[in-house]
Amino acid sequence: MSVNYRHCYDLLQLNPDATWEELRKNYKHLVQRCHPDRFEQDPVAREEAEVQLRELNNAYQVLSGYYKSHRRLPLGKAAAHSDWQFQNTSGLESREEEYRAAQKWPVLNAVVSKWVVLGVPLGLIVLVFAFLLSQFSKGEADGNEEEQHIPSSPLQPASVAAKADSTFRYGDSSKQVLAVQGSPTRISGDSWFYGKSRVDFEQGYVVGWYIEGTPLQASGTSPGKEQKQIDMGMSMEQVLAIQGVPVMKSRRRWDYGASFIEFRNGKVVGWYSSVLRPLAVDEKSRSRK
Repeated sequence: MSVNYRHCYDLLQLNPDATWEELRKNYKHLVQRCHPDRFEQDPVAREEAEVQLRELNNAYQVLSGYYKSHRRLPLGKAAAHSDWQFQNTSGLESREEEYRAAQKWPVLNAVVSKWVVLGVPLGLIVLVFAFLLSQFSKGEADGNEEEQHIPSSPLQPASVAAKADSTFRYGDSSKQVLAVQGSPTRISGDSWFYGKSRVDFEQGYVVGWYIEGTPLQASGTSPGKEQKQIDMGMSMEQVLAIQGVPVMKSRRRWDYGASFIEFRNGKVVGWYSSVLRPLAVDEKSRSRK
């Protein structure tokens, strides 16, 4: 009987190149999140938590058993050490190579080390001072000018084709904005500034922006604020805009504490709304599973 390792990776929210330390860290975090003792006042939610906990334990046992037998995780690269150990050895090989290089070229290493010891701290001090001075100047300039807000928070409907990699839109992560727009000139709270233009985030996801002067590589249209409830068939982006970022999520289910929403092919197909953490759902199309 073949084992579905990808399913185990999904349950434990692991990337294909995950390490043993990432496996253990994710497992401990998820077990704490869905422990049945957290839902003592809600029998239905407690039962769901018990099921999810069994799935997590089974997935962890499968992957840890594979690691013990093969010295690597099933979707990752082979381990660099010969003896199996429960530790992350990332970085050890590079340090060993640096040490060998220093032994071969002791004179050169001494010269380089001297300049590094003297130059790096001074360079860091100069950079920090220049950055603080520039931020102070920009803050004064922004405070003396009135901001003109442009409608923001674009959200594309599910029928619209996927956006190009050169733009970002509502619901994208800060990593996508960084890849598209580059590093901000300054950061204030949950907002990234590009000159006088700004991108706003909530829990690491884009929730809006305004443009003044510096153009932003944003795409989409205003999401519209008339939609306040989650309905059957909605996309994950629409759920994110209404309910916010889930505590736990996979391709088939997003958990909000004792409540959860189920998806199929990226569309809402059902949910369970607990009194401990009610969902903003359309009661007319209520579906419990």
